[in-house]
Amino acid sequence: MHKYKKSFWGIENSKLLTFKTLFANIALMENETNQAKMSEKAGKVYELSFIFVPLLGDDAIPAKFGELKGVLADMGVQFITEEMPRLIPLAYTMERTIINKKNQFSTGYFSWIKFETTAPLEKELNDKLKMNEDIIRFLIIKTVAENTMSPKKGVVRERSSRRFFDKTATREADVPMDKEQVDKKIEEMIV
Repeated sequence: MHKYKKSFWGIENSKLLTFKTLFANIALMENETNQAKMSEKAGKVYELSFIFVPLLGDDAIPAKFGELKGVLADMGVQFITEEMPRLIPLAYTMERTIINKKNQFSTGYFSWIKFETTAPLEKELNDKLKMNEDIIRFLIIKTVAENTMSPKKGVVRERSSRRFFDKTATREADVPMDKEQVDKKIEEMIV
């Protein structure tokens, strides 16, 4: 008798399972390759976060923000979403050299822009942002087009067992206790 049992088609059962697994893996790899090619055509999504110097003032910020968006538009990006710059306190004091003078900042106008592009622009954009003296710091990251921020949830507090009374409210008149009635009620409760 043979060591392995033959299947209906004359192939050993263990080899049949191996062939099925091999074909499934090839189909999976082809699917992943097609998805990778499609994502390359669609472009890469980046998020640029930056902090403008507070010396600009509230009036100049929209113009500087528009200039920065213009630089990105000239590079051929498609804007997904953005946030207007707002003045925030910085976690620590940051230094930036402006017109050959070191300045220290403890506040700045923070903002971000999410965009999509097909051209590799990390090096070019990085160089342009380093030369911009209106920006204290910036960060460019690869991300996804979907909104990744979770909505804020309301804080739900449990009601405490303690009750707070208004001391100025009038109190009900104290009812005098009858000791005999209290004793009767206690005896009724005891089984």
